Amino acid sequence: MPKLSGGQTVIESLKAQGVDTVFGIISIHNLDLFDSLFSSQDTLRFVGGRLELGCGFMADGYARATGKPGVLFTSTGPGAADSMGAMGEAYFSGSPILEITTNVEQEFIGSGKLATHETKDQLGMFKAVTDWNASIPEVESIPDNLTEAFDRFQTRRPRPIELEIPTDLLGTVADVEMLTARQPDIPQGDPNKVEQALHMLLKAKRPAILVGEEVQQLGGTQQIVELAEKIGAAVVTADGAKGAFPEDHAQSLGQIMGNRIWGKNPVQEWLGTCDLVVVLGSIMPQRSTAGIGLKLPKDIVHVLLDGEAIGKNYDATVPIVANSQAVVQQWLGAIGGQDVHKGSAFQDDITATRGNIRQTLEETWGNELRVFETIRSVTPRNTIFSLDPTVGASRATRCLEIFEPRTYMHPHGWLGLGFAFPAAVGAKVGKPDNPVVCVTGDGGFQYNFQELATCAQYGIHPVVLMFNDNAWGVLKGFQGDRFGEARRFGSDLVNPDFVKIFESYGFEGTKVTNVKQLGKALENAITSGKTHLVEVQTPDGFGALT
Repeated sequence: MPKLSGGQTVIESLKAQGVDTVFGIISIHNLDLFDSLFSSQDTLRFVGGRLELGCGFMADGYARATGKPGVLFTSTGPGAADSMGAMGEAYFSGSPILEITTNVEQEFIGSGKLATHETKDQLGMFKAVTDWNASIPEVESIPDNLTEAFDRFQTRRPRPIELEIPTDLLGTVADVEMLTARQPDIPQGDPNKVEQALHMLLKAKRPAILVGEEVQQLGGTQQIVELAEKIGAAVVTADGAKGAFPEDHAQSLGQIMGNRIWGKNPVQEWLGTCDLVVVLGSIMPQRSTAGIGLKLPKDIVHVLLDGEAIGKNYDATVPIVANSQAVVQQWLGAIGGQDVHKGSAFQDDITATRGNIRQTLEETWGNELRVFETIRSVTPRNTIFSLDPTVGASRATRCLEIFEPRTYMHPHGWLGLGFAFPAAVGAKVGKPDNPVVCVTGDGGFQYNFQELATCAQYGIHPVVLMFNDNAWGVLKGFQGDRFGEARRFGSDLVNPDFVKIFESYGFEGTKVTNVKQLGKALENAITSGKTHLVEVQTPDGFGALT
């Protein structure tokens, strides 16, 4: 067995799992870890951010864009605490992040002696926002813990994991048995329930498939497209799964989001006319289901890795705890060459509903629809969009068509601002050949705009599309609606010159005031291949942009 330090064991274990990128910030407590990383720079890329929150969002964006876990290095105490917002978002969105953080020296853990960066209960702090976390007591157990983490990423609902290592262990040398990456068995589901569900699917005359966030992360788009085409089913996507089924497909009815900030959506009532809904990989959250008010048929097949979430919001006729891709593949194998298509009448109804959705959008958000159609017309099909929960993003949910999986991401779990820009950085690291566009507002961008320095240092070049209304726009609208225009308070912003900020980092920016200018500026920004700001001035609000 080789003699390795704790830091070397971490690095070698990550490489054994196929990890090629880590995000994070150096600290006095993880110096030994970074010294070990120094010797592996050719095979393990390090991207250093300016704040652990942004680094966490980078790791999340990398995971969502690539389908591989994002890895994050932080320090104990304030560094670990600064990452909590990103870990919470990843937990509730279903995104796999492995955070490897340090703790104080073993003798000080839980001592209350106020060692530098000591935390009362760091493990407990992370417990609420992780699928699993653990403190590693010895160098020899590091490979086991990392292998366990990556197994969980493949066999359970994707969620963050935190492993903490006392700082003195990182420099301690021990005889270490290194482990190779395992290929765990992918959960297939109970064969009897899989067969029962298939029987219901074949019997149904008006089936619909609801695709969720697990499919976005774990894959299955190709199989779902094949199944939908073979049986002639309609397909909708839940929050977090936009693009997991191509929205220009004839059987796509887009997102099921509606009401409140997403506007009226005819598909919500239409789903109630179906006789079966097959839910693949969605926890059926409140946001996706109109406050759990979505009308669904009596018969529901629910396939999900997280069995505890099945039946929580909607009763399932057939619950299947399994990987959705694996189950769909089982169905396809059983169907084989049988003619099981539901016929042209149902397809005509799907087509008519597509037209109704489009007409409703034109009537409700004509301006917003033209904005996003313009954006879509100048962005390649494989463009990755990373969005903050702004007015623009709420409209993009329904108005921006997405064609490929893992090309649309937003903080649909916690809905926290500040996600879009660092997540776009992480996505660009993971998918350097894809154009990446961050869609944000003036307020949200300022949460993590310091990561422009990360872009400059490491040569990472997303495009930033900012809608600037000099306000917390969403809240300003809610505040006016609830209390009246005269009682708006705390929702206006005084902003800097954002173009000059970009220029100070060696980048460029363009200010525009209308849709025509927006299209040209965005096209030029993407073509440039550089980090570029397109700032859209919207003093009268997003909906007034023409």
